[in-house]
Amino acid sequence: MKHNPTKNRSKKSGLTAAICCAFTLPALAIAANAYADDSVTQPASDASNAAPAAQTLSSPAQVTQAQPANKRRADQGGQLRNDQPDTTNAIVNAEASQTVLPPTPPSSQAASKGFIADSHLNLQFRNYADYFQAPPNTYRHAWVQGAQVNYESGFTQGLVGFGVDASLFGALKLDGGNGAGNMVHVGKSGGGSQQLAWAYPGMYDIKGRISETVVKYGLQDVTNPFLEPHDNRALPPTFLGVSLVSNDLAHTTLEAGSFTKVDARGHTNLSNLTTSYGGTRIDRVTYLGGTWHYAKNGEMALYVDQADDVWRQYYGSVAQSFGDPTTIKWSGLANIYSTHDTGASRQGHINSNAYSLSVSAQHGPHALLLGYQQVLGDQFFDYVNETNGIYLTNSMDVDYNAPHEQSLQLRYTFDGKYAGVPGLKAMLWGAYGWGADASAGAAENASPSAALHDLYWKNGQPVHGHHHEFGFIPSYTLQSGRFKDTKVTFIAMWHNGSNYYSDGNNMEYRLVVNVPVKVF
Repeated sequence: MKHNPTKNRSKKSGLTAAICCAFTLPALAIAANAYADDSVTQPASDASNAAPAAQTLSSPAQVTQAQPANKRRADQGGQLRNDQPDTTNAIVNAEASQTVLPPTPPSSQAASKGFIADSHLNLQFRNYADYFQAPPNTYRHAWVQGAQVNYESGFTQGLVGFGVDASLFGALKLDGGNGAGNMVHVGKSGGGSQQLAWAYPGMYDIKGRISETVVKYGLQDVTNPFLEPHDNRALPPTFLGVSLVSNDLAHTTLEAGSFTKVDARGHTNLSNLTTSYGGTRIDRVTYLGGTWHYAKNGEMALYVDQADDVWRQYYGSVAQSFGDPTTIKWSGLANIYSTHDTGASRQGHINSNAYSLSVSAQHGPHALLLGYQQVLGDQFFDYVNETNGIYLTNSMDVDYNAPHEQSLQLRYTFDGKYAGVPGLKAMLWGAYGWGADASAGAAENASPSAALHDLYWKNGQPVHGHHHEFGFIPSYTLQSGRFKDTKVTFIAMWHNGSNYYSDGNNMEYRLVVNVPVKVF
């Protein structure tokens, strides 16, 4: 059973054809989970983050502010008419009380300054140190300096704009040898921990944009409930495929994509996608869905993905907050994954649901969260390896995702912005899991596959029992000066599991320093 590192708050079959009608789905919103890893979100393209355009005027009476009379053209011939009233529409003139609206802003593509003028070059340096101990005799340590050179072009002008993105990743090993795993370089053969330095193209894609819709093809990162990169090493993973993100509908984001390969953490070459716990090969992952901000402080989400011949997975969430931190701000989140085998069922029979509920209260800089999570089914809740594809509340140091498992978390966070110390944040949590019972899965997978056998068995018995963890993450981001936005994060986590629970005892400490540099 592999240990699932901490996470922090960067499908071919019939589903592929369904992408063509992705925008007929209800638009809904991702409620992002807070994870315990330190991760750096890469700079997103201007198009994908652009705010939706304002609504089109619904009647001739809703017009822009009238220009001075001597600047208006009153007929197609373009002759100046100084004797006309100060209005551009006869209906408005007849309805003096009609509210006059500002002009609709142009779309991101209409406002494009061009391929070069809108381009950006950024550097990202990350100094990453990790120490891990799992009694009685497992130790891991690594110290790596990572660097990224990220170039984003603008889009060419016109109805359809085109551009490119390219990133060069590199790392220098300062310490770490056998046992460091993907903390340092991993060669194609699985070795390579003695390599001193490595560099490779971390991202490359071509992109097109119409209005507020962007399509990319190439090696890239994406953010959704199935394929968010698990960015908790010196360098992040990236995925090869095609993605679409559209913000053309007000308060709505629509997404679709299909991916076939991954450039994994610690690797410099593309490899097959796999499941995180079962280790099963995935030839293609295809997804579609959307987000809907139904209110200023409320959002909903609905997504579906398919890992060909492994599973079809559905995700939904609702998040709502109200109040103000100066008094009390209340926030709630409910989300669910429903997973079912499909095609050749390479990972065996799957019929499982996993959900979580959380409520939090914030007063000034202090916030307290209570989270509950449960797995309903005889299989582990699994997701794509190299991703944070588990937006469940209690997935912190470990995932609390064993069959039939229940878990409870209490989390305290401090935000210095509300205490006169902007940039200072801290998180302290404890979680407890109980009721795991993998006996049905162990009986079904007693011999066909060694990977599945190890997954459902521990120390000669089917996985069961209880476990708990504690964690502490303080961080500080510089607010000004030459190194503005530099972030220093310390991570400390302790986990203790009973004899027959899948995750064993461990303690882990990390120190991460992120230094972003904007070149242009």
